[in-house]
Amino acid sequence: MKKISKKRRGSLEFHIKVNDYFVSLATFLDLGRQGLGDSTLDRSLAECLARTVNDLMYLQKNYRIMKKMR
Repeated sequence: MKKISKKRRGSLEFHIKVNDYFVSLATFLDLGRQGLGDSTLDRSLAECLARTVNDLMYLQKNYRIMKKMR
């Protein structure tokens, strides 16, 4: 795993703090899904992304990310 830059870490922490991390990730994945073509592989990937977006929206509604205490 690559090290996350200080700027990227700050962005992640901001989204977690304002409780929109799951929905932000879902939006990003859904935009990628919408750009897929009509091939069998693309349709299969689109279905997987749609399920993942649905999962993330469930998490957004029911869970909150909390930092581990070390």
